[in-house]
Amino acid sequence: MGRGQGVVKVCPHSPTPLLTPSFPVSPAGRGRALVLRARALGVSRCVQVCPHGSAHLLTLPIPVSPAGRGRALVLRARALGVAPAAGAARAEAALGHALKLDPALGAAWRHLGEQRWRRGDLRGARQAFGGALRQGEDPEARRLLSMALRAQGAGPGPRGAGPGGEGAGPAPGGGALRESLAQAEAAVRCDPRNGQSWYVLANAHVALFFAGGQSPGSARRALAAYAQAERVDPAAAANPDLHLNRATLLQFLERFQGALEGLSRAAELAPGWAEPRNRHRHLMEHLGRVCGLLESRGKLRGKRRRGVAGPVPLPLLGPLGGAGGPRPSPIAALRPGPNPHRVVLGRVLFSTAPPGGVPYTVGLQDGGGAVAAVTVYNAAPTWGVTVGDAVGVAEPELTNHLVQHQGQTFSFVGLRVPSPLSLSVLVYNCLYWSILVHTGL
Repeated sequence: MGRGQGVVKVCPHSPTPLLTPSFPVSPAGRGRALVLRARALGVSRCVQVCPHGSAHLLTLPIPVSPAGRGRALVLRARALGVAPAAGAARAEAALGHALKLDPALGAAWRHLGEQRWRRGDLRGARQAFGGALRQGEDPEARRLLSMALRAQGAGPGPRGAGPGGEGAGPAPGGGALRESLAQAEAAVRCDPRNGQSWYVLANAHVALFFAGGQSPGSARRALAAYAQAERVDPAAAANPDLHLNRATLLQFLERFQGALEGLSRAAELAPGWAEPRNRHRHLMEHLGRVCGLLESRGKLRGKRRRGVAGPVPLPLLGPLGGAGGPRPSPIAALRPGPNPHRVVLGRVLFSTAPPGGVPYTVGLQDGGGAVAAVTVYNAAPTWGVTVGDAVGVAEPELTNHLVQHQGQTFSFVGLRVPSPLSLSVLVYNCLYWSILVHTGL
């Protein structure tokens, strides 16, 4: 047993041994264990009045009436959960015993689902959360079921895979996603003033966004739900997971100002959590690198610099160059937002990507010498372009980025491309130009 751990002693005379097994409690978890222990005893004031000190509460047997034994077992299981490494199996056994005594205990079903989830039994967890809902409306059970539906078959999200580490993360199949969203919406209807319900709803929309075609509507609804969580519940505004998950979505939407602010806030709220700090640093470095490379024209010199100057060969347009096709336009002629029936022709100055590879970013210079960062999404890991390649961007979506954060300013023109299929690429091999990729829209 580790140093400083307390032990709950087995009472040989207890009519319900599950109420008095020994289990180790770390010093950090002892306060919570004492509260749960006191609730099971029905003497929550004993921490103040017990003449033998608060630690004495951990050694008391739990006298309960037969009618209250099920609830006491639930509280006992929660106390065992303070030391999950040693108490998880006993906690699950206590919850199973509680449900045999009283199958209508919704709290027992919920905690049983959490225990199953922690040991990796997601299917069993979903069944237990469903059992809680069969006993009556339960917003907490709906939130947990929504999370479990998203986690089923998907692995961990940004903040972990268990009920204590909710993330927006990778999503399962479409049917599970829709059911996850429905459960989250039901939780909000049950308790619209609960910030955690709005947070889980936002994460359900984020999962649907990434797995369901990246619909702008899903993104808008996710951001609105995150904002509502903060409005109705001050505790939600102090949740670092909320700020990290929202920043993940904002970064994908190229709203870099909000993404950096969210990552900074998550790091402030969770100083010991490395992920928001690392991602904040990576995004700052990526934006700085893109701005520097655009300004220096990819740091090309001499012959290489002259090789990317001048007009781009019109054969790049291929079939799109016929009557009724998109009109070639310089970057300066584009307006912010979508530019239908337009195509930008230019040559590659550089390519780069942040850790994780999304988005793949290409520095593009048009025939007039204007430059832009072309961000390409949903590309295969092996896809890429080379300095000097000629690229056509059909129906470009333009953003004038201006990000000011922590004393630094990043300003550049961005062209967002949802897929490499929106590009035409001519590869120059020193002898001839050949079409590598060409697709219509």
